[in-house]
Amino acid sequence: MELYNTMSRKLERLEDIVEGNEIRMYVCGITAYDYSHIGHARSAVVFDTLRRFLEYLDYRVIYVQNFTDVDDKIIKRAVGEGKTQKEVAERFIEEYLKDMEHLNIRRATHHPKVTEHIEDIIEFVHKLLELGYAYVVDGDVYFHVPSFEHYGELSKQTLEELNKHRIEPDERKKDVKDFALWKAAKEEDVKAHSCFDSPWGKGRPGWHIECSVMSAKYLGVPFDIHGGGKDLIFPHHENERAQSYALFGVEPVKIWVHNDFVRIRGEKMSKSLGNIVRIRDVLQRYEGEVLRYFLLTAHYRSPLDYSEEAIERAKKAYEYLKTTLLNVDMEIAYLKTFGDRDSSSLEYKRFVTEFVDAMKHDLNTPRALAVLHSFAGYINKIVFDVSLEQLERLFNSFKTLCSVLGLFEKWRKVPVLSEEDAERVREREKARREKKFNIADSIRNEFAEKGLQLIDTPKGTRWKLR
Repeated sequence: MELYNTMSRKLERLEDIVEGNEIRMYVCGITAYDYSHIGHARSAVVFDTLRRFLEYLDYRVIYVQNFTDVDDKIIKRAVGEGKTQKEVAERFIEEYLKDMEHLNIRRATHHPKVTEHIEDIIEFVHKLLELGYAYVVDGDVYFHVPSFEHYGELSKQTLEELNKHRIEPDERKKDVKDFALWKAAKEEDVKAHSCFDSPWGKGRPGWHIECSVMSAKYLGVPFDIHGGGKDLIFPHHENERAQSYALFGVEPVKIWVHNDFVRIRGEKMSKSLGNIVRIRDVLQRYEGEVLRYFLLTAHYRSPLDYSEEAIERAKKAYEYLKTTLLNVDMEIAYLKTFGDRDSSSLEYKRFVTEFVDAMKHDLNTPRALAVLHSFAGYINKIVFDVSLEQLERLFNSFKTLCSVLGLFEKWRKVPVLSEEDAERVREREKARREKKFNIADSIRNEFAEKGLQLIDTPKGTRWKLR
């Protein structure tokens, strides 16, 4: 499998980098101060899909996604609402996980929080101080960027370009680019109960240090894949790499993977433009799997434009795949109820091969979706012509590929009818042939009360769960 490495700016073969069949992957999670938007959803879907595909390829994936539960934005909201930092963070972590459940996002192997790793962070910062990469000023601890010669290599920026970034000025810093590892407590921190004891006085961690600490603790150094949104390349991942490389003396990550933004009608989402689209707002109108499908329609390294027209197109495409799966499932239930039939020729493995090839080439989900639609078209042409055993193979193969993309996870199988219900279906078909529609409607209502919807097809009666 090939993945694009932000560090090397080229596709890299996973097999050349990963040792054995275990992959250790860290993905930056949310800062828990507000409801999550569809940009967060895209990152979650991309890396959940990568994890699923790696597992499909028989890798054992150790997947870590952190939660930032102490931060300036969390503290500001806590003070404004008269709550603690913990109360605000726990609320929005819980809401995020609810949103993720709708999107079929599997829980990570580990979901560490910053506040659970304060001692680990203090130890990490202390070691950076001992090695001469950091310094203390009035209870703040800064990483001294010029002390790390490889700074800027991830974001591919020169020293001159780095100096142009708008960084909050602080005359106490040795260099304008230096960033906080530990922040001395302020009045807002005290009000929000977000202060922790340290050798440098009460305070709290800087943003970047948490990921260096938690990735090393749960995955070791170096680990295989680090993921996140494109906006994290600088400064967050650049700073994270610098801290980890400085402490451990090796490249901390083998492959850096970043997804591009979700745009709203061509514009980047931002609060200043008032165009933030929250996940829960979309879920009020569409199934979570429809949103997930939409988020997979563009390659993860390309921008994705959100609009009502775009998600409506995704909904129709998603429903075509869903209907195909239902057609096969209904036919399986029909043959199990009324008896098998002779087999016909069946050639579908090329679709599996094409799907896997698409996903192996830098997680090309748009191509994989196109293959699924071709596969669906083939299935719909032959669904009434093949045997029960062949239908079950088709169902399992098609559903497995859909599951790699996180679709139809909660599928409820169409039930086989009892002998009594099968006889009632026969009676209804006879009533329809004789145009005794009141009897046919009465039998249909009987099935509706049992939670089944009878469907009339050119091949006879089929049924599905209501």
